Order: sequence, then C-alpha cells, then structure tokens
Amino acid sequence: MLSIQVHSPGKVILHGEHAVVYNKPALAAVVGLGTKLQLRSRANSKVASFQLDALNCTLEIELSEFNDFLNNFRGKYPGDKLDSTAKLMEEVRGEVARQLERSVGSTPKQHTQRAFVSIYYLLAGAVLTAPQQPKLTLETGFHVQIDTELNVGAGLGSSASYGAALAAAFLILAGHFDQSNYLDQENLALISHWAFESERVNHGTPSGVDNTVCTYGGILRFVKGQGFQPLQIQKPLNILLVDSRVSRSTADIVAKVRHLAEEFPQLIEAIWQACEQLVNSAVPLYESFGNGQDDSQKFEQLERLFQINNDLLKAIGVTHPKLEQIFTIAFKRGFFSKLTGAGAGGYAIVLLPENYECNEVYWKLKEELEAAGFGVHVTTAGGIGLRVTSIVD
Repeated sequence: MLSIQVHSPGKVILHGEHAVVYNKPALAAVVGLGTKLQLRSRANSKVASFQLDALNCTLEIELSEFNDFLNNFRGKYPGDKLDSTAKLMEEVRGEVARQLERSVGSTPKQHTQRAFVSIYYLLAGAVLTAPQQPKLTLETGFHVQIDTELNVGAGLGSSASYGAALAAAFLILAGHFDQSNYLDQENLALISHWAFESERVNHGTPSGVDNTVCTYGGILRFVKGQGFQPLQIQKPLNILLVDSRVSRSTADIVAKVRHLAEEFPQLIEAIWQACEQLVNSAVPLYESFGNGQDDSQKFEQLERLFQINNDLLKAIGVTHPKLEQIFTIAFKRGFFSKLTGAGAGGYAIVLLPENYECNEVYWKLKEELEAAGFGVHVTTAGGIGLRVTSIVD
C-alpha cells in the first residue's frame, strides 16, 4: 500500500522581475517554505479524497466514474499519447463542471474549481500515460492531504509548488517511477512537465519558470523563450521573507509598467539594460559565495546589488508604502532588502548574513517587523527542490 509524503518548495525572483517580460534575464530561487502533500492508499475504498487545508475544502472522486472517464477518453481518442494535452484539458473541464454542479448544487469558489480541475487533469494525465499498463484504471481508493506555507497569489510560486507535489504523487501512483528513482533527470523532467500543465489551469500561459525551479531546486537563470540554466551554487543564501500583507493583481501591475514603457521607451529600455547587467554581475557572486574565499566581500556586493535592483524597481513605480516601510526598517538596522515578483505589495526579501542568529540586531529587526504587522519567515534561497519520503505511521 502506498504511503508517501511530497515536499515541493516555493520560489522567489531574486533579480530581473519585470525586465524578464521584455526578454531580459532573471534569476529565480527556491525558498525553504513550500507545499506538503501526503498520499495514503485506503484498502477497501473506491474513492479518492482530497483535503485542501489552504482552501478549507474537501473534494472527492468516485473511482468508478473516473475510470469511466478514462475509458471514454481512450475510446474517443484511440492511440492518443497525450503529445498535445489540449484535448484532455477540454474533456476534464467539462467533466469537473458536471461533477461540481451535481455535488455542490451551485458554482464553487474559483480557487476550489481550479484546484479540482488541476487534480483531475493531472491524475488523468498520469494514468493515461502509464508506461507499464496502457489501459490502467484505478481500483484502490486513497486519501490526499495538502497543506502549504505559501500564501496564494503572493508571487511565491504557490500554484507551481502545488502542481509539482500533485504531479509527483500521481506519477508514482500510476507507476511511472518510484521513490528510489524519482530524482533521475527524466523523471524530474516529467514532474516539471505536469506541474507546468497544472500551471496552465491556473495561469493560462505560464512562463515555465515556477514549475522548473520548484521541481529542480537551486537558482535558475532564465530568459523568456530561451530556456533555463541552473547556477552552480555552493550553498543556499539566508533570507528573511517579509509579507507586506498587501494583495495585488500581477496582470494589472505588468500592464501599468507596459504603459510606462510605451510612454518613455528609451528611458525604460535603459532600465531594462541595467537590470540585465545586474543579473550578469550577480551570477558569478551567487556561484562563488560560500567557498570560503572573500565571502564577506561577496556578501557586501550582493547587498549592493539588492539595493540597486530595488531602486530600479522603484523607478518603474512598482513599490508600495508598506514595502517602503519594510525597506526603511531593514535599512535602519543595517540590512539590505528588495521587493520580489510583481511588487506593489506581496513580499520583500531581506538578505541575511552568516550566523545571523548570533546577531542581536537581527532579532531586533525581526521583532520590529512583526510589531509593525508584517508576516516574517526566516528561510533560505537556493536550497533543494522537490523531495519524496515514506510516511511511517
């Protein structure tokens, strides 16, 4: 009987946010916070149940109905290897809409709807492409519990983290690989592929950054349409993630910046070029930091790049009074910080030195930020990616 736990991390953009929309490079890193999924098979059960703690809801799939859906899909598209997943997505959306209407009686919240579509879509995709049994059906029920430390819609890759955790669990369930070999490159690529498919449910046209970094871990350099290069880092960075508790629409902010770029094209292009130079300067620092040679000097250089990057983002108008308050509190205590992601709310990152726990000023910083009403999380940037372990009850 299968009994596994999957931990899938979230992510932050370290440098290059907004500029990446205009084909400039950016750096993304996994954070220590993430999504935890537990899957337990249930003998004598014919139901797959899903407890989504973050959304405060429970969803159920009757396996007999799910198997009927699989057989209907195979009959409708014989020999389909799911090279194109558009047909499956369309069929799943229709099936989920019918099931939700029947079970709930009214249209559930959009988050709940998307979560159910992601679950059904990834489960169907994993089973339909099962390598050992092309006609595989699910005969044994199971229970999945998902909880997350990531705020939804705050720029920390919560939907990709959720998708990667589901994808890994379902691919193991369908026999694509197991706990002994899930870290093989082709299997991580498969997890990342299906996490990207889950992102399509949530974001329509995702960049592919979030699912990649959440699966593989570390720090990635990426340019839109040109793929990703992992940085060869020595060790993760210590950071403080500070939640401004200000929600915002990424699409609205990107549109506002685009308007600014149309109004002052040469000026904004110069800012994008500066962002590109900043990423190019940051890469060798991240790759060599932690090898023991001149680490304090490299850390000071990273602090300066944080400050310059933040000032460039302020210049395009994506800050917020609450973010400014975070920057001021950090700077007053001698720490350097920047917004991450779309800005105008969301999170800020404060760079922390080695042995920060021994620094009295750090504790005063943390205390002051919390007293001001901000959410504060001590974590790392650039750590390990998705991991699967056995549950021992």
